[in-house]
Amino acid sequence: MHLIIKTITLFIFFAIFVFAQKGPSVHQIEYEKYKSIKLSKNSNNENNSEIVPLNKQAKNDLSKVVFGYYPDWEYLNSAHNNFRYDLLTHIAAFDFTVSASGQISNPAGWPWTNVINDAHENGVKVIMVAVNFNSSEIHGLLTNSFTRWAFMVAVQSKIKQYNLDGVNVDFEGLNSADRGVLINEFMQELSDSVHSIDPELEVSFAAPAVNWGGWQLNGLAMACDYLFIMGYDFYGSWSTNTGPTAPLLSGSAYNVTNTVNVEYATTTTFFPDKLILGVPYYGPHWTTQSTSEGSSVIEFQNSVRFREAQGESETHGTKWSNTFKNPWYNFVENSTNHQVWFDNDSSLGLKYDLAIKKNLKGIGMWALGYDGTRDELWNLIEEKFSIPVKVENTDKLPSNFVLNQNYPNPFNPTTTIGYTIPTSVKSENANHALRQASVKIVVYDVLGREISTLVNEYQLAGHYEVTFNAENLPSGIYYYTLKTNNYFETKKMILLK
Repeated sequence: MHLIIKTITLFIFFAIFVFAQKGPSVHQIEYEKYKSIKLSKNSNNENNSEIVPLNKQAKNDLSKVVFGYYPDWEYLNSAHNNFRYDLLTHIAAFDFTVSASGQISNPAGWPWTNVINDAHENGVKVIMVAVNFNSSEIHGLLTNSFTRWAFMVAVQSKIKQYNLDGVNVDFEGLNSADRGVLINEFMQELSDSVHSIDPELEVSFAAPAVNWGGWQLNGLAMACDYLFIMGYDFYGSWSTNTGPTAPLLSGSAYNVTNTVNVEYATTTTFFPDKLILGVPYYGPHWTTQSTSEGSSVIEFQNSVRFREAQGESETHGTKWSNTFKNPWYNFVENSTNHQVWFDNDSSLGLKYDLAIKKNLKGIGMWALGYDGTRDELWNLIEEKFSIPVKVENTDKLPSNFVLNQNYPNPFNPTTTIGYTIPTSVKSENANHALRQASVKIVVYDVLGREISTLVNEYQLAGHYEVTFNAENLPSGIYYYTLKTNNYFETKKMILLK
């Protein structure tokens, strides 16, 4: 009996250990696969005469950020012809490859004047994605003062030349020693450099779903405007058993829910507006030993994009895993079993619900274009994040808490923060409504240090304003949070002296 228990324990440990192995991300795999197109397509066209700046008056009616990576191989296929710009807030142009010397090359087909202009006219920001997947080159960029300076200058130059709205850094495969203080200081320096052009420009980092060692993730979040959590690649070419690339749940600690609640616990709790949850528009395809869920793998085949997977699943029959909360399908070809795991509107909807529940900044995807001409995933974004148009009635208060953007912003030295307490406030421990809400508004600096508590009291329903005086504070970015009952929100403000 003891032998059987030990055997089972060892098997479970082995299965989780194998599951936890981390191969290269889909970003890197597809970057390597398609990088030859840079040699065949003009990617260094410097003509930017027709690029228009962001139309800040055009506002999408979205409750959250929707941030999509747009790879150059999809651009060359004109995938943008199917974009719903009204359902996007950010397009991240992938990739601006960073060399060991800090120089930056353009994506294939650059400049994407048509995409940039369409995006900007619709109020959608276009972000450059600075890419490097070589650990030794990244180490040099982090530690060599000259190459570090060259990179910062190159980023500034690209942003200015093409009217871009910020930079997303996708550095992967870092040495363990480079993942903590070094990368955090690097990103803080980059943030300072980019914000010196315009404080409203954005600096972000493509962050891992699991801290495999060395990362100081909350510090990294504080060094950036926000992190894009790559909430995928839990299963892939390295896996010995089948499963989804982005399990909402699982039989181990490795899943999207654990990523948000545990791996990023501090940031999720105190600075949720610093996090974007990335989801996959693709899934792994293997040949397998059987047709059963979790079958042993014979060989990894490829990544199947949603535009193919959805139709194939309808042909072969979509299955649903209650363990992972993900769809999959199988088929037999030449007497060989095949399994494909992917995300559809049902599984993505559950992940979006997680982002909403945790009040994250928003969601994002790898990658725009992978849904082809299908409407399901656009419709899901519209369902989850579109703000319905309402007829104004000044006699009625909103049914939800509201934290307004401070005004003026930027400011010096005072600014006003407005917020609204709804007519009905739910108790944390009961289903009945309360007449008053426990309201707390706190200001933090970029390191997460508490600067000032502006409000800390019970308040009745109504519109409120509070003044923040930063006379004795240095210029920089600050954050203010509204926390009450079952609501939490953070916004950024800029002090310019």
